[in-house]
Amino acid sequence: MPTLFSPLKLAQNPIVVNVDAADPITIVTRSGLRYFLELMVPDYYGANTFSRLVEFEGSERPPEAVAGGYIYRGAFFELQDQLDSLLERTAPTFGQVGISVCDGLITPYYVKYRIENNDVTIVQQSLPVQYAIKAGISERDFSVYKHNFFTDYIGKSGRFLTWGEDGKRVQPNQPEFLYWLCNCSPLPAGLKLQVEVLGTASVYPPDIFTAATLASITPMTVYCLAVGPEALGLTTRPGVVAGYKVWLEDSAGNILTEVRSYRMDPEFRRNVRFVLFANSLGGYDTLCLTGQGEETLTLARNISDRYPDYAYNPQYAEKVINSATGERQLTINTGWLKESGRNYLQELALTKDAYIATDRAFLPLIPSMDSIRHWVDDEGPIGRQLTFKYANPERNFSNLPALTIAQARETGWRPKATACLLDDNGRRTGKKGVMLIEKYYLDDNTRVVETPIKANTPGTAGYISPADSADCATTPYLSVAVSGAGSFVRTTCPAGQFGGYATITIPAGTYGSEISQADADAKASAAWAALNTQDYANTNGSCVLGAQYYAWTVPGGKFHYRTNSPVNFYIYSTGSYPAGNIWTLPSGPDVYAINTNDLDLPIGVSATSAQWVYEMKSPIGAGTGQVKIYVNGVLKETRTLDYNSGVGRPLFNGFTGVAGDKVYMEFTHIQFGS
Repeated sequence: MPTLFSPLKLAQNPIVVNVDAADPITIVTRSGLRYFLELMVPDYYGANTFSRLVEFEGSERPPEAVAGGYIYRGAFFELQDQLDSLLERTAPTFGQVGISVCDGLITPYYVKYRIENNDVTIVQQSLPVQYAIKAGISERDFSVYKHNFFTDYIGKSGRFLTWGEDGKRVQPNQPEFLYWLCNCSPLPAGLKLQVEVLGTASVYPPDIFTAATLASITPMTVYCLAVGPEALGLTTRPGVVAGYKVWLEDSAGNILTEVRSYRMDPEFRRNVRFVLFANSLGGYDTLCLTGQGEETLTLARNISDRYPDYAYNPQYAEKVINSATGERQLTINTGWLKESGRNYLQELALTKDAYIATDRAFLPLIPSMDSIRHWVDDEGPIGRQLTFKYANPERNFSNLPALTIAQARETGWRPKATACLLDDNGRRTGKKGVMLIEKYYLDDNTRVVETPIKANTPGTAGYISPADSADCATTPYLSVAVSGAGSFVRTTCPAGQFGGYATITIPAGTYGSEISQADADAKASAAWAALNTQDYANTNGSCVLGAQYYAWTVPGGKFHYRTNSPVNFYIYSTGSYPAGNIWTLPSGPDVYAINTNDLDLPIGVSATSAQWVYEMKSPIGAGTGQVKIYVNGVLKETRTLDYNSGVGRPLFNGFTGVAGDKVYMEFTHIQFGS
């Protein structure tokens, strides 16, 4: 099975749920309609149980008059503010190495909606589970990429979550991090951070080593990779390191991501500062600033008056300082930039989380630039001045060396919340994992109050590995089988042969759910839709000597209809019994949706030219096309027709159709325009 990538919603862009309008035929008076939507989120990190976060109430949009009728669009609800506030970024820690888990960046969620008419519930339904990530893209790109950004652009290309340029120049002590989203299925068995060291001369075989590994992988999770020279151990390697490349592999050696390259800066830099900041995609990037900088301390003092000293002691002060608070401001010049570096400063200007690297910690900053020139024609050389304020005030002064302080009491970590572990398809793995852990004192088992309860993630203090559990052996809901012909025909058949449709099958039990059968089945349907591509048809579709010679078992009293382009034909009966796939027909057992193909249609014993007709159409607009009509592989008629004329043409023109006939209509586009 090919690798599939699951979509995510961008929590910093609009997330809109449209609840379909109540049936306008049965409910004519609509003043009593109210629409409700509940947002359900996990009880805690990694939980399989959900609770209501908020319930929205709204009214439907007013009907829109179009072409003599009305369109009822229902009610719309926006979820991005609630989901974005629920999520949090995972900033890298000072001195971080290896691969770590970003536990708060993604959350699953689902919605339940109901419609009430005069306080009586008339519709109630739950929608499948989806995922939201604390990320966003520009408004000009959102309408195009909102559905496939993480599947096609990020997933299929193996991109890391950054807009930073490849081939970045770095300092030996520069902290660098890459963030990777694991939204693929099948799930990798493990992760390996691979590094290729580049010297001043090429060597063979290349100098490649594994810098870090992670055995336990969780689906729909973001992983942080420390890829700075010090974190990878490159500063202590013998020989000259001119640069290096990094990428992720699974435990079998299959490459999962793009390859990112870094160049060691060979020049001496008098002034070097590193600013880490949250980018738009949920990761953290590093900006190396090599220009001159300065820090200023702006003070605010609280001064009080007090009664005079009638002893007139000259050392006595009638004004006293109750408190002094300093606000530090950092002004830095970037150094010389390329055009790409200048444009990337917009990402820094829009960040909501920034830090400066010191000798012992990452200190939080707040960008204080009100504007930034991101484009100047014919500019060169390029440089900018950046200003930041330290997020924390200064109230005292000290100048102590870095020191690790030992704890007075011994502590440990214990489970706080558990859940069954699921695979990438939502099925239980048979293991139970600890999702949350808390720190406690070993001597009296009391919780360490000043340490927050945290997610139990690999590579962090107190990590507790999953264990087998009988409670997690059976998945509550498993998907039913989904099978059917795809929408694409094979285009790679040898000369003289024609491509057929590929049958896509998702076996029963492939997907699971902790919530409902509908959710499990929706995952299987989404997998079927993801496989419904031209590439899949080219690999799995059939090749036949001629499309008009197709094989089909036709039921008694019917003929079979097939075309190479369902979107370009209506076919329907002119008799009193409704049959066909034109939108004007009333409902019935032989009435199908528009653009459907491979239909068994009633014919009785025989049919004349007046009983079955077809229309040539195009969803794009006016134009002309050609149709060739084959019956049982024999060409019966060739016509050139106008699109969308609304005129029905006889299907059996000049001959009689009989039960068991296999009709094939071959469409060829000629031109657009009247």
